[in-house]
Amino acid sequence: MNWEIPKQTFLVEDGKVGDCWRCCIAAILQMPAEAVPHFLLSSKENGFCSCDSDTQQWLNERGWCLVEARKFSFPRRSTGAFDGLPVISCGPTERSRGMGRHHAVVTIASKVVYDPHPSNAGLTAITDEYLVVPIPHFKKD
Repeated sequence: MNWEIPKQTFLVEDGKVGDCWRCCIAAILQMPAEAVPHFLLSSKENGFCSCDSDTQQWLNERGWCLVEARKFSFPRRSTGAFDGLPVISCGPTERSRGMGRHHAVVTIASKVVYDPHPSNAGLTAITDEYLVVPIPHFKKD
């Protein structure tokens, strides 16, 4: 497969709805960002403030599942429960301190391995964590 690790093309500082979320999903699934819908933009256009259900549906149709790790009380990162697994970590940055203006990066073992923003500045805190995991025995029609 021919793909490059995606960087954001929609930036908040340019007055757009950022596409860091889709870039992180694309990086984990090793595909171009353009192959992943801009879920956050679509949800905002439809009056929603969360894109989790659209993301889940899109991933499920492809044999993947989005697991919101903190919501379901999985062991905290400090236990090493996710070591070795790519995790989409979300939270505030130096650029965006307000609620609802969080950024997404990919971490492995609590270290940022991919930041889709051109600054590569990462997060100032982690508020949410998500795993993208394969659905066992999934058969595409």
